[in-house]
Amino acid sequence: MPESGQPSEAGGGGWIVLGVLNEILLKLASQPDLRSLWHEVCSSARWIVPSQRLCVVLSNEGGGARVAARYAHGEFEYGAPEGSVVVDAWMVAALEAQRAAWFKGPWTEPRQIDLARAWLLAESPEVVFHVPIQVYKKTIGTMLFALEDQRQIDRKALASATTYALYVGATYTMLKNAIDLAAASEQLRERNEELERVQQELRVQLDRVRAQHEAMLEMSTPIIQVWDSVLTLPVIGTVDSARAARMMEEVLAAVVAQSARFLIVDLTGAQATDASTVEHLLRLFAAARLLGSRCIASGVPRGMVEPILEIGGGLGEIQVFGTLKSALEHVMGALRQPARPAR
Repeated sequence: MPESGQPSEAGGGGWIVLGVLNEILLKLASQPDLRSLWHEVCSSARWIVPSQRLCVVLSNEGGGARVAARYAHGEFEYGAPEGSVVVDAWMVAALEAQRAAWFKGPWTEPRQIDLARAWLLAESPEVVFHVPIQVYKKTIGTMLFALEDQRQIDRKALASATTYALYVGATYTMLKNAIDLAAASEQLRERNEELERVQQELRVQLDRVRAQHEAMLEMSTPIIQVWDSVLTLPVIGTVDSARAARMMEEVLAAVVAQSARFLIVDLTGAQATDASTVEHLLRLFAAARLLGSRCIASGVPRGMVEPILEIGGGLGEIQVFGTLKSALEHVMGALRQPARPAR
């Protein structure tokens, strides 16, 4: 590992006046993204510590390091050379350090181990000066300056570079947080849009299901006028509360509109899965009778007999026929009979 050390009192030329430093710091704060930020950092840092090459290395959250930017002879490159992995012991030491220091050659390690190190040491500098980038006293990275003369790093250069690095750390953290927040906001917006799209699809599907349900209810209440003042209601399947309410509404409206004398309820296809089906039908019979229509039941299935007896004690005044045909024959015969004179 190369020799390391601290800057000396003497030497120099690295001092930069406060006004110029303030101007540099203000310019850093105006950068819109990380690429432009690191470009400005690399460009302006060379006014503080004149160097052959400059490399910015950041710590990874899961350990290790990555090259954020490189600058040499006026050429800026964002990121590391392809295939680079920062593995040098002195680079790791620089990331772990709490204050600026230098590493001095000779550089005896094989440079092909890491392309980033090979790039930094390409011109065989005398020393590599590192300044930690810190936020809240935590080192998040370092700036590595390749210097051809160790005397370029004195106490004055150290003061300027340390102040500069602290501001770089604060600016980088604020910009990265803003970028992360914007990315999170965009993800949230996309998720909200996706949720809204899914909700819209669900609403469309629900409306479709409701429409289909309405259509099924209409189909499940086919009131047929078989003759003047004669209505027939075929009941197929189970009669639940919703279907019973619709049947009651439409049948009674048809009885009034047609002045129906007879209402034949054909139960050939009905299913009495529970007592509620029978209760709904008995209420329908009673309501039709109150409107003056004679109710006739046909085709009562065997499974409905016992519930009728248990709930209604029978069908009372309702005439019952085995088939719809026999019920219709009975009604047609009743219609042909002359009306009885009023007493």
